[in-house]
Formats: sequence, structure tokens, C-alpha cells
Amino acid sequence: MSARSSLAAKAPEERRRRILAAAVEVLKEKGFAGARIADVASAAGTSAALVVYHFKTLDGALAEALGSVEDDFYDSFSRALPPRATAVQRLRLLGELGCESGPAVGNWALWIEVWVRALRDSQARALRRALDARWRQTLRDVVDTGLKEGSFTCADPAAAVVRLAALMDGLAVQVALRDPDVPDDQMTRLWLEAAAAELGVPPKLLIKAPRARATTKLTRPARA
Repeated sequence: MSARSSLAAKAPEERRRRILAAAVEVLKEKGFAGARIADVASAAGTSAALVVYHFKTLDGALAEALGSVEDDFYDSFSRALPPRATAVQRLRLLGELGCESGPAVGNWALWIEVWVRALRDSQARALRRALDARWRQTLRDVVDTGLKEGSFTCADPAAAVVRLAALMDGLAVQVALRDPDVPDDQMTRLWLEAAAAELGVPPKLLIKAPRARATTKLTRPARA
């Protein structure tokens, strides 16, 4: 049985999941301007008609793709939280996951596609607003918890949240553009330093010390 006929025979939920995963990869690789419904269908091993059936348009696929990536981020955040996590621990984890899930691994490319389309497209604008609202509310919940715990100090939490959310977006763009002044391995540190300043937290509580380099010569393991 061919891959295409095998996928077509699957339950609708599984088929939709496979098409969505393919849409994520195609949009990250080619961008919205370079992607076609046929590319998504080919990557998923199905027909263009089935892609249209599930997502209607390429805009619909983009919205669903970014939504699925965001859902994965929040699921990862929830799973990684230790029991009874403090606000400081939650903020550090948000910074680590948010930055490490950025352009270095491709997910921010989907956001950049939405930002560009949101300049002129009302559907993309509404999607951007909804997803940004979710992210800012997540940050605000952490900030409010820290204020109640006494671990944060902040005269204007709403403004601090907007600044921190915008800073992560801005850093992500620079990393995506391979700006030599913003290397991807420094994005987390830069964001957490700003968060510490915004919220009156000693930086050492948020930023983990870099691992010490081994002094002995190690043999590089063979690739699988």
C-alpha cells in the first residue's frame, strides 16, 4: 500500500494530525510566499483535495500550524514545571523554553510569517492578537504570583509584561536574521537579564551559571 493510500485510509483525526505536521514543516522551510497546498499534500503523503478539506486554504493551514506549535510549547511548559514551582522557577522556565524554541529550531519562522501577513490581512491580524494575548497572560500570571510571594517588585506589571513579550519577539527576529551581536546561544540569558531588571530579581536567581568545560580530552561519539 502506498504512503498516500495508507494515509487516506487512516482515521480522520490521525490524517488531520499528519497533514498539520507536514504544514508546519513546509511553512518553516519555504515560508508562506513559497509554500503551496501541493507541497503540504506531498509532505503528508496525501492529496491536495484532502488538505483543502481539512484546512480550506493555506491561510487556514498557517493558523492551525502556529496554533499547534503554541499548544506544544504550553504543554511542554506545564510538564516541565516542578511541583509547587515558585514564580522565579516559572519565569526562568518560560525564558528557557521560549528562547530555546525560537528561530534556532525553526518555530519562530512561523511567527514571522504571521507578523508579515498581519500588516495587511485581517485574519492573520486576529490570529496574532489571540496568540499574543495568550502569551502575555501567561507572563502576567507568573508576575502576579511573584508579587504575591514577595519575590518580584514591579510598579506597573502590565507594562512590564508588554516589554518582556516584545523583547523576546525582537530578540527572536535578530537571531533568525543571524545577527552576530545576538547569537542564538545568548538569547535566553539576554531575556532573563531583562526580566530580572524589570521584576527586581537578583540575576543569579534566574540565570544558571554556564557549565564548566571539561579539562580532559574527550572522544567525540560516533553518530548513529
